[in-house]
Amino acid sequence: MEDNLQLLLDEREIINVVNSIGINADLRNWQAVSQAFSDEVQLDYASMGAAVEMLKPTDIIKKWQAILPGFQMTQHMITNHRVSITGNEANCFSYVHAVHYLPNKSNNNTWIVMGHYEHHLVRLNQAWKIDRMKLIATLIDGNMDLPRLAMEAIKAVG
Repeated sequence: MEDNLQLLLDEREIINVVNSIGINADLRNWQAVSQAFSDEVQLDYASMGAAVEMLKPTDIIKKWQAILPGFQMTQHMITNHRVSITGNEANCFSYVHAVHYLPNKSNNNTWIVMGHYEHHLVRLNQAWKIDRMKLIATLIDGNMDLPRLAMEAIKAVG
């Protein structure tokens, strides 16, 4: 019974860690985002044309700070988690629906990314931390120019 309870507690914590990335990125709470990661993270956004990289949390934050604050609003909805735990390692599969909003001259103000995440986590000092994060984008829709416009908006504020 005690093992089952611990398994449920671990599963809940893993889901919270995975969700915290999208929620805190949307809130621009970069300190909270970085706390979800281990000291080094394999970030795989190859499905969106990016190279797979091994990064420190601060490097991930810098990448996201170069684009996300340029949108007027972002909302990352992460759902339908499926967690498997083996000892001090875990995998979490989840769906993602990310809306990025930036009013612009075209009036095509949204860029949407949908797909799923595959997170790998390790238990470090009694806390679950993400050490691998892979996005498999299955639908990218809307104004494909919005990421560039968001980065330009950040540079303009500079």
